[in-house]
Amino acid sequence: MKFLPYIFVISLFVFQKAKAQLPDWENTQVYQINTLKPHATFIPFESASLSKINDPIKSIYYKLLNGNWKFNWSKNPDTRPKDFYKTDFDVKNWKTIKVPGNWQMYGYDYPIYVSEGYPFPKNQPYMPKDFNPVGSYKTTFNVYDNWKDRKLILHFGAVNSAFYVWINGKKVGYSEDSKTPAEFDISKFIKTGSNEMAVEVYRWSDGSYLEDQDFFRLSGIERDVYLLAVPKTNIRDFEVNANLINNYLDGNFCLNVSLQNDRKKANVAVNVQIHDEHNKLIYQSTQKEIIGDSTAELKFATLLSKVKQWSAEVPNLYRLSIGLTENGKTTQFIESKIGFRSTEVKGGKFLVNGKPILLKGVNRHEHDPITGHVVSKESMLEDIKLMKAFNINAVRTSHYPNDPYWYKLCDEYGIYLWDEANIESHGYGYDTDKTLANKPEFMKMHLNRMERMLERDKNHPSVVIWSMGNEAGDGVNFIAGYEYFKKRDPFRPVHYERAERQGKDFQQRHTDFVSWMYASVDNLKNTYLGKHLDRPFIWCEYSHSMGNSDGNFKEDWEFVRANEQVQGGFIWDWMDQGILKTTDDGRKYFGYGGDFEPKGTVNDNNFCANGLLSADRTPHPAIYEVKKSYQDIHIKPLNIKELKFELYNEFFFKDLSNYEINYEFIRDGIVFHTGKQIFKSTKPQQKTEFTIPSFPVTLQYGGEYFINFTVRQIKASHLILANHILATEQFLWKNENDYAKRVNGSVDYKIERLKDESIFTNGQIRIVFNNDKGTLNSYQIDKEEMLLKPLALNFWRAPTDNDFGSNMPKKSASWKFALDSLTNSKFSIVNSKERMEIVFTGELPTVKSKVKIIYTLLPDGEILVDAELDNPDQSTPELPRFGMNFTIAKEFDNVTWYGRGPFENYWDRNNAANVGLYTTKVADFYFPYIRPQENGVRTDTRWFSLMNEAKKGLKITAEKTIDFNVQHNSIADFDDGMEKHQRHTTDIVPQNFVAVNVDYRQRGLGGDNSWGANPHKTYRMLNGLYKYQFSIKPIGFKR
Repeated sequence: MKFLPYIFVISLFVFQKAKAQLPDWENTQVYQINTLKPHATFIPFESASLSKINDPIKSIYYKLLNGNWKFNWSKNPDTRPKDFYKTDFDVKNWKTIKVPGNWQMYGYDYPIYVSEGYPFPKNQPYMPKDFNPVGSYKTTFNVYDNWKDRKLILHFGAVNSAFYVWINGKKVGYSEDSKTPAEFDISKFIKTGSNEMAVEVYRWSDGSYLEDQDFFRLSGIERDVYLLAVPKTNIRDFEVNANLINNYLDGNFCLNVSLQNDRKKANVAVNVQIHDEHNKLIYQSTQKEIIGDSTAELKFATLLSKVKQWSAEVPNLYRLSIGLTENGKTTQFIESKIGFRSTEVKGGKFLVNGKPILLKGVNRHEHDPITGHVVSKESMLEDIKLMKAFNINAVRTSHYPNDPYWYKLCDEYGIYLWDEANIESHGYGYDTDKTLANKPEFMKMHLNRMERMLERDKNHPSVVIWSMGNEAGDGVNFIAGYEYFKKRDPFRPVHYERAERQGKDFQQRHTDFVSWMYASVDNLKNTYLGKHLDRPFIWCEYSHSMGNSDGNFKEDWEFVRANEQVQGGFIWDWMDQGILKTTDDGRKYFGYGGDFEPKGTVNDNNFCANGLLSADRTPHPAIYEVKKSYQDIHIKPLNIKELKFELYNEFFFKDLSNYEINYEFIRDGIVFHTGKQIFKSTKPQQKTEFTIPSFPVTLQYGGEYFINFTVRQIKASHLILANHILATEQFLWKNENDYAKRVNGSVDYKIERLKDESIFTNGQIRIVFNNDKGTLNSYQIDKEEMLLKPLALNFWRAPTDNDFGSNMPKKSASWKFALDSLTNSKFSIVNSKERMEIVFTGELPTVKSKVKIIYTLLPDGEILVDAELDNPDQSTPELPRFGMNFTIAKEFDNVTWYGRGPFENYWDRNNAANVGLYTTKVADFYFPYIRPQENGVRTDTRWFSLMNEAKKGLKITAEKTIDFNVQHNSIADFDDGMEKHQRHTTDIVPQNFVAVNVDYRQRGLGGDNSWGANPHKTYRMLNGLYKYQFSIKPIGFKR
């Protein structure tokens, strides 16, 4: 630590002496007692055949201790049963709890959701005295007879946040760090027959000051607990470096095998084999060693020519086998999958196997709506499947090392991992005199967490970047961490976001990336481009997916692809951190911050719900936009009239031989011609021009023609099924439509002008307008009323989470009530042989605007609507929405539309939604965001219809295009008001109507962040003149 200022050394010595009398869980210099050195994850087997299968359960030297353990909860350390670890302590009346498990998920105390503050009063390194729950666990286990001559290791995968362990009444040790393993040698504590284990877990410890991550604060034993029986002379660890050399063609294999011997002398041999994917032996070597009561390290190295590279696109793996022989008998077999790949920052770019890959990533917390931080193997596999299906190729393990099984899956199926140490002290802010990153007494804790992550995960090819932590300020502790990483593993780049942000305070370089979270494209243009030529930019967090969000994602990736040093990022985040709850009447919903904590407990409400998926892994509509921008195959027109196109293979490591390009021609949403092409020879990063073969077609006047492309996978691979759609494109071919063409004809309406209403009748058609408000109050066809509520102007939407973040509900509140101030209204009728027009004008003084509506009545009952809003004053708040709405009976619940779909889409999030002809139920327009808010819109709609089962209903047709929404709920049902409220999906009860919104447009969703950023200016409705036209027409009636 030669770089530490002298005063830090002195202060550290004084501090350590003062801390000597503190309990372990409040002593920053005590974070492990009697734990074994960290090492790579592996299980020993008794035979080569079993090690090849590599299923721990099949090893006779492995005993899983998960299950139902006896459990007692105490409010604080003073009230815990201090002698419970003793073998004569009676626990028969204790309840049981599932291990692994967070005790809050089983009704003990409560989950607390805090984003950046601590769930307790901050006063490092001290913990609250009154409320710091302690969980006391007890269980028994038997040791196999054939283990008696072996060394017994007790493994805890993760315990939150600190714990002691006893075996048969004897204290074994102590450990902190909630997200990496702790292991103990318990050989001397074990006896023949039944053995008793006691574990004491503290909800909070001084280590909790480094665990201030944005997630539910839970506690307990979170990962597997098991026993390992290893020979007295054993493989303690092994390290693989399988980098590429010679222009990234050959594999430089280096293996260090660390041996531990607990005997006076041992004559051992280590045999190493590498097999390829066809089980062909490609390398074998044996080394012999005589070691005393100590450790030894054996080194193996070879050059393997023309190896198959590992990448997320093509995750080629080799099988590494290590066998330990003692006195001629093999006593330990270990298997591990390895991949040959290189990672580096070179020329200002991040390279994998020499290629400047794009990281199309997400941040992922370990979360389950039922079990909390305990995630199953099945859910991990499901996450990988979904990520691969939606073109996600990278994951940041936010903000801690994940379960070891996750890394195995990422190795096997191909995901780049940005592996992050369990360090975040956000609650202490970033000031250098306050942050724990600059406190020397916390240095050992920082470095210990980094070391434990690296040593556990070092052999995984999927781990391409080390991340030292998240939002933990900056200071000497991260400078020391960077030096540790670069010395211990010179082959992987190192990341820490705050290192670059606070470079003015710490000039010594200690990050290999610029990764400013949530930096907007405009910000990066001004502050990154051309100023950091030695370091690539990768968003460690971007596109905050809170609720209905992820607007302008297309623009983010246009920026990425236009700038070589900008190499992608990690969306925040993968899945809503909702916890399943049930109402008193049995309805289920996902709770968030504030739903569990006692009144007055600090919490951050639904800020934990930022996922591309709901808590049950239901995809949000936004994920389709992500899939579109993340796709690896692109098509663009070169000459659309001649049907000439360019195909671009954005993959870096594979050609397109396993993909076919399907195309279809559609007219007004109806397919009339299809075909496909295969481009086997299109290499990575290569472009190919192609022409669609000509075909006989007669174009009809009045039609709108599109060409749709879908790229499908031919053969299944790496969890992607055959025929899976990888990429899509849509191009307008020809457009000669005129949807709302004005029709002249004889108009014969009888007019009855009353004080408040004007009534127009024509045979079986009866239309009523409100003279003072300009609303269409009644629309009767064959004496059947179509409207439950009038067609009226609307300027409001139920605020999204991003809207609340930018304070839109308050800033634009005058628009919500603008019609209440309607004045100087005029209602006039223009009646001629060709046309019957109703003209309404009025002023809205609270928003300094004028409105105008022209209704044109046609002979068959169709009504043409021209709506206009003149909003010229720049002092007027931003307009959230301009449109009209009405309600009809709930029976009109069959909706068909020609526009963008089939999923929800918005002005700044509709790139993935193709124009097409779609049919569904009104109920399907509702998307259940965890906190109710604006949802369900479809943009660029040419027309839509609502019909009942008798095929009667209404058809709304745009002159150009409209946005529309249909729901069994009103806007008010989704509207919290000026402030957010603690509302959930159970608050949305379908009503006995269909609410119909016919909009010119509403403001974009935004997505740069959820705490102040507006939608991009392109997608905002600022001051100006807005006008649009559409028609309403009855369908299915006999006239």
